[in-house]
Amino acid sequence: MKEKFLSGLKWFFRSFIWLGIILLGVDILTKQIVRNAGVPDGGLVADWGIVRIRYVLNYNAAFGLGASDHTVSRVLYLVFASLISAGIVTYLIIKRKTTKLFIRAALVMVVTGAVGNMIDRIFYGPEFAVVDWIDFYWFWKFNFNIADCCVVIAAFMLIIYVIVMEVKDYLEKRKKEGVQVKQLSKTEQERLEQQKKDQEQNEK
Repeated sequence: MKEKFLSGLKWFFRSFIWLGIILLGVDILTKQIVRNAGVPDGGLVADWGIVRIRYVLNYNAAFGLGASDHTVSRVLYLVFASLISAGIVTYLIIKRKTTKLFIRAALVMVVTGAVGNMIDRIFYGPEFAVVDWIDFYWFWKFNFNIADCCVVIAAFMLIIYVIVMEVKDYLEKRKKEGVQVKQLSKTEQERLEQQKKDQEQNEK
């Protein structure tokens, strides 16, 4: 019984489901705090200098992308987010034993971000818009939220992973080429030595 419990606990932590639960909880909580601040859409909740807390309803996708009709944008987002989330979850289930932990964490964060914003579009009527509240006004014109942060950070994680693996493969390839050159040089040296010995024997 104890072994099964420890095995299940190990699987739970290695699956990074706990990370998704925590981040989703933080996303929901922060959005509710901003929604209940009593300010209108676009209103300033707090100003902390380099970052402002501003209540903004986003009817479109990231960076304001989407259709002019809010309902169409909502439906399109729900469809695409559902398909992407289902695809990632299916992949994690099928490849759960071979997926590296770093990649697993990144994919869980992508699903968490998608689900976090889907909750807004499904339950938070009558607007059914995503609540954005983080405003780095001095260098970024778009507001965002914790769910958006999850997706962006996960994307950077995946990019970094690809770059690291490419560099690693390149270095390993160079190392193998170096070993091959060294081996060829050694073979050539042995051949020259043998030729020298043969020449000495012929002179005798």
